[in-house]
Amino acid sequence: MLTNTNMKNSPQSILEERIRKYESFIHTSHDAILFVRCRDGKILEANAAAVNTYQYAHEELLAKTIYDLQAPEMRDQDMPDMDDAAGCHLVTETVHIKKRGERFPVEVNSQGAVIGDEPVFFSIIRDISKRIIAEQLLQESENNLSALLNAVTESFFLMNKNGVILAANETMARRFGIDMDMLVGSCLYDLIEPDIAQIRRDQAGLVINTGEPVRFEDIRFDRNIDQVYYPVFDSSGRVVRIAVFGIDVTERRKMEKHLAAMALTDQLTDLYNRRGFINLAERQLKFSKRSKQKILLFFADVDRMKWINDNLGHEEGDKALISTAKILLNTFRSSDIISRIGGDEFAVLAPDADEKTAEGLLTRLHKLVNKYNARKGRKFDISISIGCAVFDPRHHDSLNELMSRADKQMYQCKKSRDICRN
Repeated sequence: MLTNTNMKNSPQSILEERIRKYESFIHTSHDAILFVRCRDGKILEANAAAVNTYQYAHEELLAKTIYDLQAPEMRDQDMPDMDDAAGCHLVTETVHIKKRGERFPVEVNSQGAVIGDEPVFFSIIRDISKRIIAEQLLQESENNLSALLNAVTESFFLMNKNGVILAANETMARRFGIDMDMLVGSCLYDLIEPDIAQIRRDQAGLVINTGEPVRFEDIRFDRNIDQVYYPVFDSSGRVVRIAVFGIDVTERRKMEKHLAAMALTDQLTDLYNRRGFINLAERQLKFSKRSKQKILLFFADVDRMKWINDNLGHEEGDKALISTAKILLNTFRSSDIISRIGGDEFAVLAPDADEKTAEGLLTRLHKLVNKYNARKGRKFDISISIGCAVFDPRHHDSLNELMSRADKQMYQCKKSRDICRN
């Protein structure tokens, strides 16, 4: 029990009288409670929990100052100088030492008061060892999670149902071009274009409502990102989060385009091959039927290719085909579809062109052929037999019919020049 004093008006007696009012709370509290004099830090009173915590006898504890309980390196945390202690409230964290030298972290919650003329602190002292251990474990867990997420070379982030980003890895931050500190806590839909944001909201809503993942391809800074929204469920089976994984498929898409181009491109001349020509020509014919525009189809054959191959070798034969391709590229417009459809045969589809256009193109072709053949040191001359057919959208010819007419015209040209295809 707290001792009584005959000095009814002394600060100590006033303190004890006020403590007595709160005696039940003070002595039943599980937290250590100390009354500390501000001017020198002397402990004026301590409860049973404080005696138990610090392992001193009650009298020993009252003979000490608050600084005696602090670890030496923490003693620079002096009690503040205050004119009005009654209006002061302080919460500090420090390290205290028990009687046997055991150190432990504490939180000191102090309320200033004035007893008589003496400023004092009513301090509640809590051992925060468990809290610090828990915080350390939590920090370690967060560090491990962060290390795990950042070890993943692809992007990942976790968002709530409103799109607020709760966690993310460095790859995700780089793909959005912002710092990690700014990314976490931001709303995904504020970071992307409004029209795209609405699409992403709808996709997230689908995940929330169905509990099924949603896959889509996004483009970030010219990179193709294959993304999947995965639902994250709580213990009752409700979707409460969305985990988003993104894989950079840019190189894969480039390879797919490259392979597709290879399937449509002649590897020797870099012109379209027969498949590429047919695909593009069919589309162009459909467009021309709708737009009522005429089209020219040219069929060209390189003369005397067999002689070049047999007498000069296939390497020179390849050069002849490559030279012919260059002549055709320089003759026709960039909008025209130029192709090598097989062997020594070439085809050109010229949209929005008529018979008058054909005359000008053929004149240019012959000039370029003559210019090529005027070069010194050449091992062969280029000779091209060419035929032309006009597609009239009113007659609705098929591509096969148009190709057949152009081929006949080309053969007539070759025959008139007394050049045998074989």
